Amino acid sequence: MFAVFKREFLSYFRTPVGWVAICLLGVIGGYYFTGMLTSDLAYVNISLEVAFLRSFFVVLIPIITMRLFAEEKRNGTDVLLYTMPFSMRDAVIGKFLAALALQVLMLISLFSHMIITVILSGYISSATWGAIFGYIVLAALFISIGMLASAMTENQIMSAVVCFVILLFLSMLSSIASSISSIIKAVLKFTKLFGLSDAAIYSAGENTRAFISWFDPYARTECFTSGVFKVVPLIFCLSFTAVFIYITFRVLEKKRWSQS
Repeated sequence: MFAVFKREFLSYFRTPVGWVAICLLGVIGGYYFTGMLTSDLAYVNISLEVAFLRSFFVVLIPIITMRLFAEEKRNGTDVLLYTMPFSMRDAVIGKFLAALALQVLMLISLFSHMIITVILSGYISSATWGAIFGYIVLAALFISIGMLASAMTENQIMSAVVCFVILLFLSMLSSIASSISSIIKAVLKFTKLFGLSDAAIYSAGENTRAFISWFDPYARTECFTSGVFKVVPLIFCLSFTAVFIYITFRVLEKKRWSQS
């Protein structure tokens, strides 16, 4: 596993992918941090910067994960991956940890902002550390999704597009839930289906919204940004991360046996 991790992590810096990802997040974070320093705010809140950076997962994660398995297919080295002496499970976990390590390394600009804040007599609150923790947990979930997309598609561009669409959908899940809730309320009220009362119609719409929003990873991890640690959001993210990693493993195992 460590050999796969080392090979994959170093490969990010043999190509522009790793450098571009680090520089991109650094520029975005630096822009936001500079805006806070030059604003009329009485204090600098790094947790707000972390929350702002989370919105760019939809771009950054596809860049990081698109090459994990799709590049093996493009270079024709996927057969070697299937015939190497280590298990496919080790290969999947090693690649996942390499992508996650790069994502953590990309936060180097954020840590420099924290140092500057302390130098300027600022205070790093628990909300900041909670926001960073939530950022990493959410990144792990999205990397597992991108890794699955890379394993199931034939080239890097297709992998990036599939991952982008999925992450964009997840980022809009709260808005989608509210829209569907409003549509259900309007349809039930207009058609008077089942003869429901106004209170029942409202309840049906809100229950639908709550059900869909339950799957929203951004809303789930919002508590960490506020400095509040809850076990349920952590279990939610880690469970789905494990599920996507397992599905990736099964997809590759199927291909491995088909190559035999």
